[in-house]
Amino acid sequence: MTTYKKRSKIRLITAATLICASFLSAYILSSVANRSVLMWSAKSALIPGKNLSGKELVQVKVSLSSLSPSYISGRVNLSGFRVLRNVRAGELIPADALTSNVDSLEIVAVPLSVQSADLPSDLQMGEIVNIYHVGDSRLAKEIGPPELILSSVYVIALNRQGENLGGQLALTVAVPAENVLTLLDATASGRIVLVRIHG
Repeated sequence: MTTYKKRSKIRLITAATLICASFLSAYILSSVANRSVLMWSAKSALIPGKNLSGKELVQVKVSLSSLSPSYISGRVNLSGFRVLRNVRAGELIPADALTSNVDSLEIVAVPLSVQSADLPSDLQMGEIVNIYHVGDSRLAKEIGPPELILSSVYVIALNRQGENLGGQLALTVAVPAENVLTLLDATASGRIVLVRIHG
């Protein structure tokens, strides 16, 4: 009988220990998950080719539970880095969006004239679009199917003064320097259509 009581007491102590350990583990995990760390976020939209001075960025506190290792810590000095791909305002800075090699990419601003019907009616400066070429019989004898000219292009400026008249809209896009001739050649042989990219 005494042996049985001892075994029961041992089981009770063991069970209590396991319960305490589980609560302690849950508390530790919760504490770690609720900790916040400083990360870099874009204060304004960043376009490819832009050299960072630091004014375009802001440090934000992010919970470790929602943090991905692919984003850049706020402890890293990003001044002088160059942007490789579009980063939206308010977005955390992905590690693969920047490079310290300032000669890696040259982005230029290209002005375009586009028919008001060939871009979304509510398109705004700062959005990202794909640019398509559509043949025009008035400009070219042979017309092929629509063709994607450039993808993920950042709209730098947009002037809608001619929209109400159903005419041309003036806009400026940021494109890699090596693609400028391709884009300008497309404008000479047909229409340019802008398609908004969501997300």
